[in-house]
Amino acid sequence: MLAGDSTMAPRTGYGDALCGLFKWQVECANLARGGRSTKSFRGDGSWDRVAGHLRDRAGRGTTYVLIQFGHNDQPGKAERSTDLATEFPANLRRYVEEVRSAGAIPVLVTPLTRRQFDASGSLKTDLASWAETTRKVATELSVPLLDLYADSAASVSRMGPVRADELAQAPAPDPVFDHTHLGPKGAAFFAGLVAREIAQAVPGLAAQLVVGAVEPAGRIARPQLSAAQARDYSYREVLGGWDPLSGPLAKGEPLKADYIVDRERPDGQRTFATVQAAVNAAVRSAKEGAPSRAFILVRPGIHEGLVYLPESPVAITLYGEGGDPAAVRIRAKLDATVTGDAYAQAFGSAFNDAPASVTAMFASLKSRPTVGTPGSAVVWVKQSGFEVKNLTLENSYNKDRGDRLDQSQAVALLLDDADRAHLENVRLVGYQDTFFLAASSPERPARAFVHRSYIEGDMDFIFGEATGFFLDSEIRTLGDRAVSYTLAPSTHYKRRFGFVFDACRFTGDGTPNARAGTFKLARQWYRATEAVGKVAVLNSTIGPHIDPVRPWADWSIGTPRYRPVQYDADEHWDRLLAAGVDPVKELRYPPRMQPAERFLAEYNNK
Repeated sequence: MLAGDSTMAPRTGYGDALCGLFKWQVECANLARGGRSTKSFRGDGSWDRVAGHLRDRAGRGTTYVLIQFGHNDQPGKAERSTDLATEFPANLRRYVEEVRSAGAIPVLVTPLTRRQFDASGSLKTDLASWAETTRKVATELSVPLLDLYADSAASVSRMGPVRADELAQAPAPDPVFDHTHLGPKGAAFFAGLVAREIAQAVPGLAAQLVVGAVEPAGRIARPQLSAAQARDYSYREVLGGWDPLSGPLAKGEPLKADYIVDRERPDGQRTFATVQAAVNAAVRSAKEGAPSRAFILVRPGIHEGLVYLPESPVAITLYGEGGDPAAVRIRAKLDATVTGDAYAQAFGSAFNDAPASVTAMFASLKSRPTVGTPGSAVVWVKQSGFEVKNLTLENSYNKDRGDRLDQSQAVALLLDDADRAHLENVRLVGYQDTFFLAASSPERPARAFVHRSYIEGDMDFIFGEATGFFLDSEIRTLGDRAVSYTLAPSTHYKRRFGFVFDACRFTGDGTPNARAGTFKLARQWYRATEAVGKVAVLNSTIGPHIDPVRPWADWSIGTPRYRPVQYDADEHWDRLLAAGVDPVKELRYPPRMQPAERFLAEYNNK
């Protein structure tokens, strides 16, 4: 629970942003109110709301109450100002005692600094004495202390007045501009400082912070390629001898349907009510002398259900009728925590009469305790040469309510060792783990080409070990969470390319979390020692939702699986050798190369 003034309150303070830094299982109630002091917060009944929550929480687990005042206790208005030497500390003591008597844990927070500078350019320190009194009460009563004043004053002093003004609710001369209250950027910044204080002073509460809420110190870089180096990441270099731009999908040539998905007029021969039924017919059509590709036209509408495409001599092209991918949607609701039994009950009937290769995919999941991340895929592709155009593939998990609660992996499209997969004018819709590009071995080709498409999510929503070349596409981060990573590559050291983006647009959704500008471009999925994670972003637009200073993040911060970001092969080798691992003998790496291969790189981005 948060109890305090406007610098903590919803809309004007950092409190809601701080709540977003806790795991979704944590109930975080921001009860701070604007214009309140230690006196008026009790006098107007605001403290009664805190007391009511404390009664409701009794016996339901550990409860913390963060208490921050000072701004409105200063002289100015009789109904709220308090005496610094007597009344202010007495009010803090009373709050602490009442929280403890309710069985909860009080935490005192020193006031957030104002962002006002004097004529010499020095930060004004008019709240310093109120912060010091808060510290003394915390020491006297053995209460955990979050020294936000010291942290915020130091940070704002380093910024200077121009940068500090960027933290306001709106830029000057907007009427709401001032040097006290916060917009999304300021809220996220100071919430981060509070989270860092929590990590140091309140271990029990720190354990409930989300991964990445507090970033450790480390090397920060944005490696840039020269024009010559950027050519090593060209379309032809990445995809090799495969040239999907010369094919009919990219050229917009008419496609002739072998099968049709039409829920209103199925005949069971050429026209089917479900996408899976049409896929089943295409798989069964495989025979000597038959065409090596089947084209499946999907009529407009929402087509509920899973779609599994097994390894097959018949490659499949799924394409929506018309040019609007939003008009033709393949959709299902399935997340990684679903049990095998629940999965079989919900989706089993769709696979009753499927070919053996399809039923084997279904059977591999139904006996599991949970289906896991790969098993949550709405569309699961194991074949080479798969193509999809003018369609939306959507995992609708949490789409009806937003992704603030019950967060889980929920894949829209899984390319499972599926080489030469081509996505043309496609929408991939989900939250966490929307697009999974999986590859079992660096020696096995696994390439995907994504062209003029749209992919959305909020956590690791393009991830995996395979190679993906993304051209002229939009990668949109949704702001349901306060901490977000766009990419989670797990590229094997021996695989030359991971994810390459050329002429793409990385966009945010305009929510307060996105406008805070703290989201990350990528973190390298530490799936195995050899999984280094490779990304190159070229000629693209990276929106203001991405942290401009530190876009590349460490993996799994604050957990036993933590691994710092690795910008290049030299860092990877040096860490292995420092850990006593011989990359050549133990990991079968080729001899160390110079210059070092870049794992994370940019060129000509805006």
